[in-house]
Amino acid sequence: MSKEKGYALLLQEQNRDVAKKLGTATLAMFSLPIIAFYVGLHFLFTNKEDPLMWSGGLAVFFANVVIAGYVFSAFSEEDDEHDERGNGGQGDGDAAGPRVGAFKQRTD
Repeated sequence: MSKEKGYALLLQEQNRDVAKKLGTATLAMFSLPIIAFYVGLHFLFTNKEDPLMWSGGLAVFFANVVIAGYVFSAFSEEDDEHDERGNGGQGDGDAAGPRVGAFKQRTD
């Protein structure tokens, strides 16, 4: 197992899509709220009583849009394919660990 950390992990072949998505979201999170703030301040809300408040609200809205888009894209990714019998052909096929509580299978 490799002991690479940090940025080197994102450069690996299997992580390039994740790195691209993270970079896009970071760039959007940095730029979209700032652009929205100044567009709102100078063009959209010039006739309002308090254009700074309205522009700030618009920037917060766009920050939330970026976060929601990132979360949606993360949940819409396909899961990695795992072997159906996660314990090397032994056990109940649950590689996540033993079942406890309501999920435990009774043997008596």
